[in-house]
Amino acid sequence: MKRKLSSSKGMTILEVLVALAVFAMVSVALLSSMNNQVFGLQLLENKTFATIVADNQLTDLKMRSILPSESWVTGEEKLADRTWYFRYKALETADAAFMAIDMQVHATKEYDDPIVTIRTYIYTKK
Repeated sequence: MKRKLSSSKGMTILEVLVALAVFAMVSVALLSSMNNQVFGLQLLENKTFATIVADNQLTDLKMRSILPSESWVTGEEKLADRTWYFRYKALETADAAFMAIDMQVHATKEYDDPIVTIRTYIYTKK
């Protein structure tokens, strides 16, 4: 009586290599996605705090009734354990009764790449 060889119940080396390749591609895609989310979260956090700084400075100008000049006025503010650098200036508008104010918030003193730029208009009662 002849005995049949039982069929193998394991995976071949080719199947293991294909499974590892698929796992590697999925892992790289997942890590890339997580990296993008972390970068996006940092960017959102910076924009949020910079917007708060800009709003604080514009509110301060309005409360003290200060009309800025047409040249940049610079300053700094501490918020969230960081120093934020801001600058603002006035711009003429077509209507003499209104003035535009541009407010920029930067991460460095070089004022090279603003994180946030806000333009608001105030009534000057001229």
